[in-house]
Amino acid sequence: MPETMDLEARRLLTAFATTLTRLAPQPLDWQRFYEFVLYAFRHAPQTAEAVGHALVQDGLAWEEAEPFVLFYTRAIELLELELVTTPPPRAPRTKRTPTPARRKRGRRSVR
Repeated sequence: MPETMDLEARRLLTAFATTLTRLAPQPLDWQRFYEFVLYAFRHAPQTAEAVGHALVQDGLAWEEAEPFVLFYTRAIELLELELVTTPPPRAPRTKRTPTPARRKRGRRSVR
């Protein structure tokens, strides 16, 4: 049984599926799908099965939905890999407060 999606993830996926140019997805179609992928990655990770099920519920035939499910799966894998392999950002360096100049101690020259 597919997991349920939160409302925003479902809204984004439905917006993609219902406006998709089916014969040849256009850049705006992909942009909508990317928005879903990023939202799902950040807020509501989904199984590939749940994504496929939702796309079919939104009217796509499985043959139409399958390439997007495969893309979703690979995109999530890549985002997770990036998260794991990217070192954490360094803390910004703080400015050191300059210390007053000290007089050098040493031998005084006699004139």
